[in-house]
Amino acid sequence: MMLQDDLDHKILRLLQRNGKLTYEEIGEMVDRSPSTIRDRIKKLEENRTILGYTAIIDQEKVGIGADAYIAADIEPDRIQEAVAALYSLENISEILRVTGERRIMFRARASTNQELVDLIDRKIRPLGFENIEIIMVLEPVIRYPGL
Repeated sequence: MMLQDDLDHKILRLLQRNGKLTYEEIGEMVDRSPSTIRDRIKKLEENRTILGYTAIIDQEKVGIGADAYIAADIEPDRIQEAVAALYSLENISEILRVTGERRIMFRARASTNQELVDLIDRKIRPLGFENIEIIMVLEPVIRYPGL
């Protein structure tokens, strides 16, 4: 594990808020040269502190009308296989191992509530998930991955 200094933390915070910032723009914000910023970001990518870049999308504009976090339990010997199957589903965007009564939490998105119910009944329950709790997202107030 590589320890980051204050400059790395500033760069990471800026990129989390806007991954499209140029080296020049970041350099101006932290009073460093673009080449210094480029080198720092390259090291953060190489040591896997920065895992990737993504776009934050308005879900309604791409036809997603149902968004939910789903917590479920599963037998310990089935977790690995079930998580791999979840990962392969296009509707699943996050998978987390969590504490508590339910061992797994994941985020599922669908066009409609009915499509979400069908996803749970036809693709998720058969993987061995039990004691399923569905928490519907009513409104995304702030959505910045990584913050």
